Amino acid sequence: MILYIHGFRTTYDSFIATLLKKNFKDELISSDHSHEPLVAIKQLEEIIKQYDIKGIIASSLGGYYATYLSSKYNLKTVLINPSVNPHKTTREFIGQITKHDGTTFEWTENHLEELSKLWVEKLNPNNFYIFLKRGDQILDYKVAKDRYKNSSQLIEDNGDHRFSDIQNHIDKIKLFFSL
Repeated sequence: MILYIHGFRTTYDSFIATLLKKNFKDELISSDHSHEPLVAIKQLEEIIKQYDIKGIIASSLGGYYATYLSSKYNLKTVLINPSVNPHKTTREFIGQITKHDGTTFEWTENHLEELSKLWVEKLNPNNFYIFLKRGDQILDYKVAKDRYKNSSQLIEDNGDHRFSDIQNHIDKIKLFFSL
């Protein structure tokens, strides 16, 4: 089983989650985790154990969680425009947040502190395949490029934060997981 971890203001049925489910069918579970970082990690760890997860695909803030989980459980992980320093980059969002499905949550300074506790210093570069768009309007792709510099990377021009054409790379992702 592959676990998909969504980003900051999305949900288990986001654009990428829906597309991945269509391509991976019963081999993929999409997380429906809390907005609170440490609660989310506990929920994701339960999914990893319950479903015998063998790999992770994650986007944006989910990429930060996936980096932590990949390091802890030694899992192959595909990151799509991952957030590298969300304890810094989400500071501007402190307050009421509305997700793409219309639900809301409160983002606080405490959440930033929780995120900083999940930082992983030493990465296993063989566990990661990074997909980046230079046109990401939310995150600077160069930050992730540098963070995962020894891992496999696919960097494309233009595009957007949600990597709308990820469909074109499903075969590469499956090959990375050897599915």
